[in-house]
Amino acid sequence: MKSIVINGDKMQFKESLEPQIKKPKDIKIKIKYSGICGTDLQVLKGNEKSVDNIIRGHEAVGEIVEIGSEVKNFKIKDRVAIDPNQYCGRCYYCKKGDTNFCESPGGFTIAGINIDGVFADYFVCDETFVYHIPNDMTWEQAVMIEPTACIYNNILAANVKPSDSVLIFGSGPMGAICEIICKKISKLVVAVETNDYRRNFCEKYVDYIYQPKDLTKKEMYRINDGHKFDVVFDTVGTQMENALLNFTEKNGRIVPIGMNQVYNFSLHPMTLISNGIKLVGASEYNMLFVDTINMLKRYKEIGELVTKKLPFEKCEEGFNSVLGFDMNTKKPLEITQMKCVFES
Repeated sequence: MKSIVINGDKMQFKESLEPQIKKPKDIKIKIKYSGICGTDLQVLKGNEKSVDNIIRGHEAVGEIVEIGSEVKNFKIKDRVAIDPNQYCGRCYYCKKGDTNFCESPGGFTIAGINIDGVFADYFVCDETFVYHIPNDMTWEQAVMIEPTACIYNNILAANVKPSDSVLIFGSGPMGAICEIICKKISKLVVAVETNDYRRNFCEKYVDYIYQPKDLTKKEMYRINDGHKFDVVFDTVGTQMENALLNFTEKNGRIVPIGMNQVYNFSLHPMTLISNGIKLVGASEYNMLFVDTINMLKRYKEIGELVTKKLPFEKCEEGFNSVLGFDMNTKKPLEITQMKCVFES
């Protein structure tokens, strides 16, 4: 079958063996769309580690083509979404209901991160991690279930309220989802984005969107009644210190979302204590697929973020369109898409 495999700092098209059902509760899915995630891009940028020679991809939807002998709640041709976070259900944290902190003996299994994932024609997993897609939900909306669950988890952790002003660093797909949801919750949503294409695309989702240099202290006070922001989301992965020192209101919350293992900053605890600022780490989502699928009925515009669809053979073109540089030569490239998905 066709697939995309990680090899060092490159994603490569490859013919791989088709996975087969091995257990009574396994489900085999023909992938329709699988989306490029920011974590895939961070691997290519050298900011995240990866297991080599596995099929990448962890955001996917498709149609069931085969079921195991004990599968009762699904049938052939059902349209489904895949939860890549395959918790064990037996460890201390799983039994507490904190499946996102699973400590199974072999480690928390995540498709496309440490086992073969969904950048492929077919995928097989236990029925526990498969969810029905409503008949009236488009494939474009459905492929955004997994990233939307991630953002929804962070918004819940931040306890965003109607009275809050919200600042979002980054208007890539994750930032855009955050903008769309927060705009229907809070009084003010502001975004900061360096890329012209993304900034122009996302201006309809926010009250204001700026180049970083243009959101000065004076401008922040002008648009927000003389105050900093109640909630700051960092979807870039490098803006925590900037958020803490320059943009977060007293008793505010800062939420890191973008993953970058090489970023760090010095923190003076008195800054938090004196200002009542909270750093909110939300981890992976925990059992949020059902809620997210229901929520997407209201946030249908999230499907608009899928702006490019390509076959697996054109993976280089796909990654280059959202990466910011050429995957092979490392020469700078303009980002020209919001969300690129591979179509099987």
